[in-house]
Amino acid sequence: MLDDMKNGTRIAAVIAAIRQRVAGRSLTPGDKLPSIRAFARTLQVSTSTVVEAYDRLAAEGVIQPRPGSGFYVASQAAPLSLSEIGPKLDRAVDPFWVS
Repeated sequence: MLDDMKNGTRIAAVIAAIRQRVAGRSLTPGDKLPSIRAFARTLQVSTSTVVEAYDRLAAEGVIQPRPGSGFYVASQAAPLSLSEIGPKLDRAVDPFWVS
């Protein structure tokens, strides 16, 4: 955790920690994330840092907020960025469609 903070922001380190837990399957879709205060204590950062990290991950679709309940790992994969969706150039052209 401290190495991540030296190379970037604390928010990025918190985001990386959550992504690592999701990738390592210690957090699976539908699992509840630690509370903001508990996670801030664990990572030794401020609660506002964890709030910002959770907000960014929610905006990306990685986690979902449930008002009054907390944050949960999203059940669906995060949406693809437009650069990943781009046109498929290796497809054959349909002559019927062209005409």
